[in-house]
Amino acid sequence: MKHKAISSIMRLILESGGIEIRDVEKGEEPFLYSTGNHGPGYVDIKGRVGFDDVFEPMISALADLLIAKNIDFELVVGMVTGGVIPGYCLKQIVSQRLGKPVVFIYQRGARKAGGHRELDTGDRGNLLIRPGCRTLIVEELVNFAGTTTNGALYERDVKGRNVVGAATILFYQNPVAIERLRANRIPIHYLIGLKDDLLPFALNEGFFSQHLVRQYLEFLNDPAGWHAKFNLPFYGA
Repeated sequence: MKHKAISSIMRLILESGGIEIRDVEKGEEPFLYSTGNHGPGYVDIKGRVGFDDVFEPMISALADLLIAKNIDFELVVGMVTGGVIPGYCLKQIVSQRLGKPVVFIYQRGARKAGGHRELDTGDRGNLLIRPGCRTLIVEELVNFAGTTTNGALYERDVKGRNVVGAATILFYQNPVAIERLRANRIPIHYLIGLKDDLLPFALNEGFFSQHLVRQYLEFLNDPAGWHAKFNLPFYGA
């Protein structure tokens, strides 16, 4: 039943135009990611927020996954920008299904210039957030895991919270991210793996050619080698 549900969600993502792959080998311009790295594909999970029939099943299934895995958390930190709405909706669903309070805040990409110059928003003076509370970092997708790791380390090292892991709808499964998360002791809980789930499904269902999927998998398996192949700078970890 779970496999069928995930397949249905992957189809919704693909049918709504949530993934694009460029033929870099034939001269098409690669995507530029927020890390400064490039890649042949882009998955727009963030943009599914405008498609209720796609967004709502994704968040509901992610909540199901966390509950099934007994991931216990009291605080959700949504990472700006893509993790904010999924994080808040996830907090609402988990709280309702388990019948317990879960608090939501969000973490900015950079410290606010004015006001209290905070990085986190929602925790100032919030008596519902206790010291050392079990905290879940939420993103809509994780590629190189830089934002995820930085967010988790801030909550752990600066705020003194117990980060129990990160949750995301889509995990690119690239080796840089896997090693970065492992090194920083951040378990990741994801609904869909790009390499193991979404790309094979897209190929099998005829959404993309084998030629394009092969290029994307080549990037995911060896980001550094892929950048070298096309003489692009690679910022790695």
